[in-house]
Amino acid sequence: MRPLSNRYKHFRTKLKGEPTATNMTRTFTCLLVFSFALAFFASAAQAQNVHRTFDVAAGSRLELDLETGGDITITGWDKNQVDITVTVEGRDKDDISFNIEQNSRGVEISSEFQKRRARADVNMVIRVPRKFDLEVSTTGGDVHVENIDGKIEGSSMGGDIVLTGLNGFVEFSTMGGDIQLTNSTVDGSVHTMGGDVDITDVTGSVQGTTMGGNVTQNNVKSGKAGSNSEVKINTMGGDVNVDEALNGADLHTMGGEIRVRKAAKFVKATTMGGDIDVDAIDGWIEANTMGGDIMVTMVGGKDGDRHVVLESMGGTIELTVPAGLSMAFDIEVKLTRDADDGEYTIESDFDVSVSQEKNRSDSRWKSGGVITGTGSVNGGRNKIKIRTTNGDVIIREGR
Repeated sequence: MRPLSNRYKHFRTKLKGEPTATNMTRTFTCLLVFSFALAFFASAAQAQNVHRTFDVAAGSRLELDLETGGDITITGWDKNQVDITVTVEGRDKDDISFNIEQNSRGVEISSEFQKRRARADVNMVIRVPRKFDLEVSTTGGDVHVENIDGKIEGSSMGGDIVLTGLNGFVEFSTMGGDIQLTNSTVDGSVHTMGGDVDITDVTGSVQGTTMGGNVTQNNVKSGKAGSNSEVKINTMGGDVNVDEALNGADLHTMGGEIRVRKAAKFVKATTMGGDIDVDAIDGWIEANTMGGDIMVTMVGGKDGDRHVVLESMGGTIELTVPAGLSMAFDIEVKLTRDADDGEYTIESDFDVSVSQEKNRSDSRWKSGGVITGTGSVNGGRNKIKIRTTNGDVIIREGR
Protein backbone atom coordinates (compact mmCIF):
# COMPACT_ATOMS: atom_id res chain seq x y z
CA MET A 1 0.00 0.00 0.00
CA ARG A 2 1.25 3.46 -0.88
CA PRO A 3 2.16 5.56 2.22
CA LEU A 4 -0.39 8.19 3.30
CA SER A 5 2.00 11.06 2.51
CA ASN A 6 2.52 9.77 -1.05
CA ARG A 7 -1.23 9.35 -1.60
CA TYR A 8 -1.83 12.92 -0.41
CA LYS A 9 0.92 14.15 -2.74
CA HIS A 10 -0.63 12.27 -5.66
CA PHE A 11 -4.06 13.73 -4.90
CA ARG A 12 -2.63 17.24 -4.66
CA THR A 13 -0.72 16.82 -7.94
CA LYS A 14 -3.85 15.63 -9.71
CA LEU A 15 -5.70 18.70 -8.64
CA LYS A 16 -2.93 20.89 -9.97
CA GLY A 17 -2.87 19.10 -13.28
CA GLU A 18 -3.98 20.45 -16.60
CA PRO A 19 -7.68 21.38 -16.67
CA THR A 20 -9.93 18.96 -18.48
CA ALA A 21 -13.34 19.62 -20.04
CA THR A 22 -14.98 17.72 -17.20
CA ASN A 23 -13.15 19.70 -14.55
CA MET A 24 -14.04 22.98 -16.25
CA THR A 25 -17.70 22.01 -16.43
CA ARG A 26 -17.74 21.07 -12.76
CA THR A 27 -16.00 24.30 -11.83
CA PHE A 28 -18.47 26.39 -13.82
CA THR A 29 -21.42 24.58 -12.28
CA CYS A 30 -20.09 25.15 -8.77
CA LEU A 31 -19.52 28.81 -9.46
CA LEU A 32 -23.03 29.17 -10.89
CA VAL A 33 -24.62 27.50 -7.86
CA PHE A 34 -22.50 29.60 -5.52
CA SER A 35 -23.57 32.77 -7.33
CA PHE A 36 -27.24 31.87 -7.06
CA ALA A 37 -26.77 31.11 -3.36
CA LEU A 38 -25.13 34.48 -2.75
CA ALA A 39 -27.94 36.24 -4.59
CA PHE A 40 -30.57 34.34 -2.57
CA PHE A 41 -29.03 35.13 0.81
CA ALA A 42 -28.40 38.75 -0.15
CA SER A 43 -32.07 39.07 -1.13
CA ALA A 44 -33.18 37.42 2.14
CA ALA A 45 -30.96 39.71 4.18
CA GLN A 46 -32.27 42.85 2.48
CA ALA A 47 -35.26 44.22 4.39
CA GLN A 48 -38.56 45.38 2.93
CA ASN A 49 -39.09 49.03 3.91
CA VAL A 50 -42.29 51.08 3.77
CA HIS A 51 -42.53 54.77 4.67
CA ARG A 52 -45.60 56.98 4.48
CA THR A 53 -46.53 60.42 5.86
CA PHE A 54 -50.01 61.97 6.16
CA ASP A 55 -51.19 65.42 7.17
CA VAL A 56 -53.93 65.03 9.77
CA ALA A 57 -55.94 67.01 12.29
CA ALA A 58 -55.23 66.63 15.99
CA GLY A 59 -57.83 64.47 17.68
CA SER A 60 -58.16 62.09 14.75
CA ARG A 61 -57.74 58.32 14.97
CA LEU A 62 -55.12 55.71 14.13
CA GLU A 63 -56.41 52.18 13.48
CA LEU A 64 -54.08 49.17 13.26
CA ASP A 65 -55.20 45.67 12.28
CA LEU A 66 -52.12 43.50 11.91
CA GLU A 67 -52.69 39.88 10.91
CA THR A 68 -48.93 39.48 10.68
CA GLY A 69 -48.25 40.76 14.20
CA GLY A 70 -45.00 42.53 14.89
CA ASP A 71 -43.42 44.99 17.31
CA ILE A 72 -45.16 48.37 17.38
CA THR A 73 -43.94 51.70 18.75
CA ILE A 74 -46.35 54.64 18.73
CA THR A 75 -45.13 58.03 19.99
CA GLY A 76 -46.84 61.40 20.20
CA TRP A 77 -45.08 64.43 18.73
CA ASP A 78 -45.75 68.13 18.09
CA LYS A 79 -46.66 67.83 14.40
CA ASN A 80 -50.07 67.40 12.79
CA GLN A 81 -48.72 64.47 10.85
CA VAL A 82 -48.78 60.70 11.03
CA ASP A 83 -45.39 59.31 10.10
CA ILE A 84 -45.15 55.56 9.49
CA THR A 85 -42.03 53.47 9.01
CA VAL A 86 -42.33 49.71 8.52
CA THR A 87 -39.41 47.32 8.29
CA VAL A 88 -39.90 43.65 7.36
CA GLU A 89 -37.08 41.12 7.54
CA GLY A 90 -36.92 37.39 7.12
CA ARG A 91 -37.21 34.63 4.58
CA ASP A 92 -40.78 35.43 3.56
CA LYS A 93 -40.67 39.20 3.81
CA ASP A 94 -42.04 39.63 0.28
CA ASP A 95 -45.09 37.53 1.16
CA ILE A 96 -46.45 40.21 3.51
CA SER A 97 -48.62 43.01 2.17
CA PHE A 98 -49.58 46.30 3.81
CA ASN A 99 -52.52 48.58 3.24
CA ILE A 100 -51.92 52.12 4.51
CA GLU A 101 -54.50 54.76 3.75
CA GLN A 102 -56.05 57.97 5.03
CA ASN A 103 -59.80 58.15 5.60
CA SER A 104 -62.34 60.48 7.19
CA ARG A 105 -61.47 59.19 10.69
CA GLY A 106 -57.72 59.46 10.34
CA VAL A 107 -55.25 56.79 9.21
CA GLU A 108 -55.76 53.04 8.87
CA ILE A 109 -53.01 50.40 8.65
CA SER A 110 -53.52 46.70 8.02
CA SER A 111 -51.23 43.79 7.15
CA GLU A 112 -51.77 40.24 5.95
CA PHE A 113 -49.90 37.18 4.73
CA GLN A 114 -49.97 36.37 1.01
CA LYS A 115 -49.31 32.71 1.76
CA ARG A 116 -49.85 30.51 4.76
CA ARG A 117 -47.10 29.94 7.32
CA ALA A 118 -44.95 32.79 6.09
CA ARG A 119 -42.01 33.68 8.30
CA ALA A 120 -40.98 37.30 8.70
CA ASP A 121 -40.30 39.88 11.40
CA VAL A 122 -42.31 43.10 11.28
CA ASN A 123 -41.22 46.26 13.08
CA MET A 124 -43.44 49.34 12.95
CA VAL A 125 -42.54 52.83 14.22
CA ILE A 126 -45.34 55.40 14.11
CA ARG A 127 -45.47 59.03 15.21
CA VAL A 128 -48.81 60.80 15.64
CA PRO A 129 -49.98 64.16 17.05
CA ARG A 130 -49.97 64.12 20.84
CA LYS A 131 -53.75 64.49 20.91
CA PHE A 132 -54.86 61.37 19.05
CA ASP A 133 -57.00 58.26 19.51
CA LEU A 134 -55.60 54.75 18.99
CA GLU A 135 -57.18 51.40 18.22
CA VAL A 136 -54.67 48.55 17.95
CA SER A 137 -55.31 44.91 17.09
CA THR A 138 -52.35 42.60 16.50
CA THR A 139 -51.78 38.86 16.54
CA GLY A 140 -48.50 39.15 18.42
CA GLY A 141 -45.56 41.32 19.31
CA ASP A 142 -44.61 43.99 21.83
CA VAL A 143 -46.55 47.25 21.85
CA HIS A 144 -45.06 50.50 23.17
CA VAL A 145 -47.25 53.63 23.38
CA GLU A 146 -45.84 56.92 24.67
CA ASN A 147 -46.94 60.55 25.09
CA ILE A 148 -50.49 60.25 23.76
CA ASP A 149 -53.53 62.24 24.91
CA GLY A 150 -56.72 60.47 23.89
CA LYS A 151 -58.60 57.17 23.92
CA ILE A 152 -56.13 54.29 23.73
CA GLU A 153 -57.63 50.87 23.04
CA GLY A 154 -55.88 47.73 21.97
CA SER A 155 -55.34 43.99 22.15
CA SER A 156 -52.51 41.61 21.33
CA MET A 157 -52.51 37.83 21.07
CA GLY A 158 -49.08 37.70 22.68
CA GLY A 159 -46.51 40.25 23.73
CA ASP A 160 -45.57 42.82 26.33
CA ILE A 161 -47.46 46.12 26.57
CA VAL A 162 -45.64 49.27 27.71
CA LEU A 163 -47.76 52.40 28.20
CA THR A 164 -46.20 55.63 29.47
CA GLY A 165 -46.94 59.34 29.44
CA LEU A 166 -50.62 58.85 28.58
CA ASN A 167 -53.58 61.11 29.30
CA GLY A 168 -57.22 60.19 28.83
CA PHE A 169 -58.66 56.67 28.73
CA VAL A 170 -56.91 53.32 28.31
CA GLU A 171 -58.24 49.82 27.72
CA PHE A 172 -55.54 47.37 26.69
CA SER A 173 -55.12 43.60 26.93
CA THR A 174 -52.66 40.90 25.93
CA MET A 175 -53.07 37.13 25.86
CA GLY A 176 -49.55 36.44 27.04
CA GLY A 177 -47.18 39.10 28.30
CA ASP A 178 -46.46 41.71 30.94
CA ILE A 179 -48.16 45.11 31.12
CA GLN A 180 -46.53 48.29 32.41
CA LEU A 181 -48.51 51.51 32.83
CA THR A 182 -46.43 54.42 34.15
CA ASN A 183 -46.37 58.21 34.47
CA SER A 184 -49.92 58.69 33.21
CA THR A 185 -53.25 60.35 34.05
CA VAL A 186 -55.87 57.91 32.85
CA ASP A 187 -58.99 55.93 33.68
CA GLY A 188 -59.70 52.46 32.36
CA SER A 189 -58.28 48.96 32.65
CA VAL A 190 -55.36 46.77 31.62
CA HIS A 191 -55.51 42.98 31.48
CA THR A 192 -53.19 40.07 30.69
CA MET A 193 -53.93 36.36 30.53
CA GLY A 194 -50.43 35.32 31.51
CA GLY A 195 -48.06 37.92 32.92
CA ASP A 196 -47.48 40.61 35.50
CA VAL A 197 -49.24 43.96 35.73
CA ASP A 198 -47.27 46.97 37.02
CA ILE A 199 -49.06 50.30 37.48
CA THR A 200 -46.75 53.03 38.78
CA ASP A 201 -47.05 56.82 39.15
CA VAL A 202 -50.58 56.96 37.77
CA THR A 203 -53.43 59.34 38.58
CA GLY A 204 -56.92 58.07 37.84
CA SER A 205 -59.06 54.98 38.21
CA VAL A 206 -57.34 52.03 36.55
CA GLN A 207 -58.20 48.38 37.10
CA GLY A 208 -55.36 45.91 36.60
CA THR A 209 -56.12 42.20 36.23
CA THR A 210 -54.17 39.08 35.30
CA MET A 211 -55.01 35.40 35.01
CA GLY A 212 -51.56 34.25 36.09
CA GLY A 213 -49.13 36.78 37.50
CA ASN A 214 -48.49 39.49 40.05
CA VAL A 215 -50.28 42.84 40.19
CA THR A 216 -48.41 45.81 41.66
CA GLN A 217 -49.62 49.37 42.18
CA ASN A 218 -47.19 52.04 43.32
CA ASN A 219 -48.12 55.70 43.77
CA VAL A 220 -51.53 55.34 42.15
CA LYS A 221 -53.87 58.18 43.08
CA SER A 222 -57.50 58.92 42.22
CA GLY A 223 -57.06 62.58 41.45
CA LYS A 224 -58.69 62.92 38.07
CA ALA A 225 -62.13 64.51 37.72
CA GLY A 226 -64.77 61.85 38.21
CA SER A 227 -62.19 59.29 39.32
CA ASN A 228 -63.01 58.55 42.93
CA SER A 229 -63.44 54.78 42.74
CA GLU A 230 -61.62 52.16 44.72
CA VAL A 231 -58.63 50.09 43.64
CA LYS A 232 -59.81 46.81 42.09
CA ILE A 233 -57.35 44.00 41.45
CA ASN A 234 -58.04 40.41 40.47
CA THR A 235 -55.48 37.72 39.61
CA MET A 236 -55.85 33.98 39.21
CA GLY A 237 -52.39 33.25 40.53
CA GLY A 238 -49.93 35.77 41.91
CA ASP A 239 -49.18 38.39 44.53
CA VAL A 240 -51.05 41.66 44.91
CA ASN A 241 -49.12 44.74 46.07
CA VAL A 242 -50.84 48.08 46.60
CA ASP A 243 -48.94 51.16 47.68
CA GLU A 244 -51.94 53.41 48.34
CA ALA A 245 -55.74 53.10 48.08
CA LEU A 246 -57.36 56.16 49.60
CA ASN A 247 -60.80 55.38 48.14
CA GLY A 248 -60.84 51.76 49.21
CA ALA A 249 -59.42 48.52 47.84
CA ASP A 250 -61.12 45.36 46.55
CA LEU A 251 -58.38 42.74 46.07
CA HIS A 252 -58.58 39.09 45.05
CA THR A 253 -55.99 36.44 44.16
CA MET A 254 -56.42 32.71 43.74
CA GLY A 255 -52.95 31.96 44.99
CA GLY A 256 -50.59 34.57 46.39
CA GLU A 257 -49.92 37.14 49.06
CA ILE A 258 -51.74 40.46 49.46
CA ARG A 259 -49.93 43.55 50.74
CA VAL A 260 -51.49 47.00 51.26
CA ARG A 261 -49.29 49.75 52.64
CA LYS A 262 -51.89 52.49 53.08
CA ALA A 263 -55.66 52.55 52.59
CA ALA A 264 -58.75 54.49 53.60
CA LYS A 265 -62.50 53.81 53.69
CA PHE A 266 -62.22 50.03 53.36
CA VAL A 267 -60.16 47.02 52.36
CA LYS A 268 -61.61 43.76 51.06
CA ALA A 269 -58.90 41.16 50.53
CA THR A 270 -59.27 37.50 49.60
CA THR A 271 -56.63 34.90 48.74
CA MET A 272 -56.87 31.15 48.38
CA GLY A 273 -53.36 30.65 49.71
CA GLY A 274 -51.08 33.32 51.15
CA ASP A 275 -50.52 35.94 53.83
CA ILE A 276 -52.47 39.21 54.03
CA ASP A 277 -50.67 42.30 55.38
CA VAL A 278 -52.35 45.69 55.72
CA ASP A 279 -49.96 48.25 57.18
CA ALA A 280 -52.50 51.05 57.68
CA ILE A 281 -56.27 51.09 57.13
CA ASP A 282 -58.38 54.09 58.14
CA GLY A 283 -61.79 52.43 57.80
CA TRP A 284 -63.26 48.93 57.89
CA ILE A 285 -61.63 45.71 56.73
CA GLU A 286 -62.70 42.25 55.64
CA ALA A 287 -59.87 39.78 54.88
CA ASN A 288 -59.95 36.07 54.19
CA THR A 289 -57.21 33.54 53.42
CA MET A 290 -57.46 29.79 53.02
CA GLY A 291 -53.96 29.26 54.32
CA GLY A 292 -51.81 32.04 55.71
CA ASP A 293 -51.31 34.67 58.39
CA ILE A 294 -53.18 37.97 58.59
CA MET A 295 -51.65 41.14 60.03
CA VAL A 296 -53.71 44.36 60.11
CA THR A 297 -53.08 47.77 61.65
CA MET A 298 -56.04 50.13 61.94
CA VAL A 299 -55.27 53.86 62.10
CA GLY A 300 -57.13 57.14 62.20
CA GLY A 301 -60.09 58.29 64.24
CA LYS A 302 -62.84 56.42 66.03
CA ASP A 303 -65.84 57.64 64.05
CA GLY A 304 -67.56 55.93 61.14
CA ASP A 305 -67.76 52.26 60.23
CA ARG A 306 -64.75 50.43 61.69
CA HIS A 307 -65.94 46.82 61.68
CA VAL A 308 -63.42 44.00 61.25
CA VAL A 309 -63.80 40.51 59.77
CA LEU A 310 -60.56 38.48 59.62
CA GLU A 311 -60.64 34.79 58.70
CA SER A 312 -57.92 32.20 58.08
CA MET A 313 -58.19 28.47 57.62
CA GLY A 314 -54.76 28.00 59.13
CA GLY A 315 -52.60 30.83 60.43
CA THR A 316 -51.98 33.50 63.03
CA ILE A 317 -54.12 36.66 63.04
CA GLU A 318 -52.76 39.87 64.56
CA LEU A 319 -54.87 43.03 64.78
CA THR A 320 -53.82 46.46 66.06
CA VAL A 321 -56.63 48.97 66.72
CA PRO A 322 -56.61 52.68 67.62
CA ALA A 323 -56.82 53.59 71.29
CA GLY A 324 -60.37 54.24 72.47
CA LEU A 325 -62.11 52.41 69.65
CA SER A 326 -65.60 51.12 70.49
CA MET A 327 -65.55 47.34 69.91
CA ALA A 328 -67.40 44.07 70.56
CA PHE A 329 -65.16 40.97 70.22
CA ASP A 330 -66.28 37.71 68.63
CA ILE A 331 -63.20 35.48 68.41
CA GLU A 332 -62.99 31.79 67.60
CA VAL A 333 -59.98 29.49 67.19
CA LYS A 334 -60.80 26.00 65.94
CA LEU A 335 -58.47 23.19 67.00
CA THR A 336 -57.98 20.01 65.01
CA ARG A 337 -57.14 16.63 66.47
CA ASP A 338 -53.45 17.29 65.91
CA ALA A 339 -53.46 20.40 68.09
CA ASP A 340 -52.02 20.03 71.60
CA ASP A 341 -53.57 21.65 74.66
CA GLY A 342 -52.23 25.17 75.15
CA GLU A 343 -50.52 25.24 71.78
CA TYR A 344 -52.69 28.09 70.45
CA THR A 345 -53.98 31.09 72.41
CA ILE A 346 -55.94 34.32 72.31
CA GLU A 347 -53.82 37.21 73.52
CA SER A 348 -55.33 40.68 73.98
CA ASP A 349 -54.53 44.09 75.42
CA PHE A 350 -58.25 44.41 76.19
CA ASP A 351 -60.57 42.67 78.62
CA VAL A 352 -61.56 39.56 76.66
CA SER A 353 -63.15 36.52 78.26
CA VAL A 354 -61.41 33.41 76.91
CA SER A 355 -62.75 29.87 77.22
CA GLN A 356 -61.88 26.52 75.67
CA GLU A 357 -64.18 23.62 74.89
CA LYS A 358 -63.06 20.20 73.74
CA ASN A 359 -64.94 18.04 71.29
CA ARG A 360 -67.27 15.40 72.77
CA SER A 361 -68.30 12.08 71.26
CA ASP A 362 -70.28 9.42 73.14
CA SER A 363 -69.39 11.05 76.46
CA ARG A 364 -65.68 10.71 75.68
CA TRP A 365 -63.29 13.63 75.34
CA LYS A 366 -61.69 13.88 71.93
CA SER A 367 -58.65 15.94 71.01
CA GLY A 368 -59.34 19.24 69.32
CA GLY A 369 -62.09 21.70 70.08
CA VAL A 370 -62.53 25.45 70.03
CA ILE A 371 -61.19 28.50 71.90
CA THR A 372 -63.54 31.47 72.08
CA GLY A 373 -63.04 35.06 73.10
CA THR A 374 -65.78 37.58 73.82
CA GLY A 375 -65.94 41.02 75.33
CA SER A 376 -66.96 44.63 74.83
CA VAL A 377 -65.06 47.88 75.29
CA ASN A 378 -66.09 51.54 74.97
CA GLY A 379 -69.69 50.72 74.15
CA GLY A 380 -69.13 47.86 71.68
CA ARG A 381 -70.24 49.73 68.55
CA ASN A 382 -67.89 48.06 66.02
CA LYS A 383 -67.96 44.27 65.71
CA ILE A 384 -64.55 42.60 65.64
CA LYS A 385 -65.02 39.11 64.21
CA ILE A 386 -61.95 36.87 64.00
CA ARG A 387 -61.81 33.22 62.91
CA THR A 388 -58.84 30.91 62.46
CA THR A 389 -57.90 27.23 62.67
CA ASN A 390 -54.80 26.09 64.54
CA GLY A 391 -53.43 29.61 64.96
CA ASP A 392 -52.96 32.34 67.53
CA VAL A 393 -55.05 35.50 67.78
CA ILE A 394 -53.29 38.66 68.97
CA ILE A 395 -55.08 41.97 69.57
CA ARG A 396 -53.03 45.09 70.34
CA GLU A 397 -53.96 48.65 71.24
CA GLY A 398 -52.20 51.21 69.10
CA ARG A 399 -51.14 54.69 69.99
